[in-house]
Amino acid sequence: MAASSFYDLSGTKSDGTELSMGDFAGKVVVYATMLQVNEAQPAASMPNFGNSVNGGGNDKLVILAFPSLEFGAQEFPDDEGVQKFAAEQEFPGILMKLGKVNGPDASDIWKFMKSETGAPDPTWNFNGKFLISKDGKVSVPSDLENDIASLM
Repeated sequence: MAASSFYDLSGTKSDGTELSMGDFAGKVVVYATMLQVNEAQPAASMPNFGNSVNGGGNDKLVILAFPSLEFGAQEFPDDEGVQKFAAEQEFPGILMKLGKVNGPDASDIWKFMKSETGAPDPTWNFNGKFLISKDGKVSVPSDLENDIASLM
């Protein structure tokens, strides 16, 4: 059965545990292809969310990062490598399992968000971004930091 809302979906975190999107009802969620986490360009594409994210004292904003090898293999080739590097960079969000965001093999979450917004497949790392409002509306941000601020 197809999901009727973002909150009906679930995905697998990089540590292999399941994560229900329903856990984020009432919060603003940023869902994005992962930053450029490679040793040549550490965290080059990670936006600076400062104190607005999870551990910064705000429990109303969550970042879910979805690493993928579809963009020039810039990610580490396994979840453990991505986890280690993200921890070293003090990534403030939740890492999802390394996987696909494009085409028919994309995760159900990505398929749902692209279907809801009409967004195309992302063409490069961190080009794929979605915002989910506190009431579960999915949108494509035009100015990520300002769009987050307006939803908060």
